[in-house]
Amino acid sequence: MNESAGNEIAKGNPFWEFATWAYSQPGVDKAMLSLQNRMGVDINMVLFCVWLAYRGSNGNDLAQHLASALKMSREWQRDLVEPVRTCRENLKVIVEGPDLIGRNREAATALRERLKANELDLEALQILGLYGLVSTGDHDEGAPVDIATQKEDAQNNLNVYFAATGVTLDHLAQSHVLRLLNGVFQ
Repeated sequence: MNESAGNEIAKGNPFWEFATWAYSQPGVDKAMLSLQNRMGVDINMVLFCVWLAYRGSNGNDLAQHLASALKMSREWQRDLVEPVRTCRENLKVIVEGPDLIGRNREAATALRERLKANELDLEALQILGLYGLVSTGDHDEGAPVDIATQKEDAQNNLNVYFAATGVTLDHLAQSHVLRLLNGVFQ
């Protein structure tokens, strides 16, 4: 998650600020991308589950909003993010192939970078949508809780999310979840 790409769209949004901070923690980006690429998880939904625990919400927030969050996120990813991501990935194959040379390769590379920025902007808007589901106004923080409780709540939220989406984590995926949790809850 590149903070600058969606920063203007989501500036001042507590969930966006958390997501960009969490994603920048050592090893978290690689863990998240592996979960996305290997297990098909929605990074923004994973971050949403973790953020709810981080802000001091108990599992009631997730339980109350999970169905709406999943519906919105599935549609957003399917209809907007994934087509742009697929285009960007397909363009990478063309850029790295033998058919484009010189200025044509440069133009295709520049287009790929714009697609990447657009993909990140779409994800920033998805984060705004998820935040809107749980926002109650100016003071959206839950009750203060200790870091061990936050981490446990985050793990529970993730377990609920994975179960709801039919994702069964293998050993490697479990290690990525642990890396994410350890990166956020230090």
